[in-house]
Amino acid sequence: MDIAGVCGKAITMGKFKIMKKVIFLFIILAAITEGCKKYPEGPWISFHSAKDRLFGTHTLTKYTVNGVDSLSLFNDSMPNNFYFYYEDVYSKNVLIISGYRNDGKGCIINCTWELSANNTILNITSSGGNSGGTVGTGPFGNNIKPSWAILKLKKTDIVMKTTYNGKEYLIELE
Repeated sequence: MDIAGVCGKAITMGKFKIMKKVIFLFIILAAITEGCKKYPEGPWISFHSAKDRLFGTHTLTKYTVNGVDSLSLFNDSMPNNFYFYYEDVYSKNVLIISGYRNDGKGCIINCTWELSANNTILNITSSGGNSGGTVGTGPFGNNIKPSWAILKLKKTDIVMKTTYNGKEYLIELE
């Protein structure tokens, strides 16, 4: 065998060893980042804080009670526009649930909120509202303080669940 053949094998073996190390590093990195994922449904990584992803206007697109679609029932007594913001005067995070119910009546529910448990729980406290009638369903209504487990927290897609009066509620906001 000539010297070029020996050098060619040495170069090929060197590249193979480097590729093995690179693949091994990718496997380790994937295992570490998957274990560190905060929300079960995502996102995998975000450059925005949890509050920044909550702030803004969202529409309730999914509401289930024990796995049964109940969005129409929700809209019978509640509007489906959720507006999360920071109120400077009182230094509080505020949630306004507003819009029209299925009966055409306008409705506004005022709440405060805070994140806890390393931003994986959203605690909401309702402080009443203006509806022209009875307002509330499940974990939404006057003096109800649900703690929502955040399953997904993206700027355009939020999924949360809670248990209230022995029933599991799941909501999705877009």
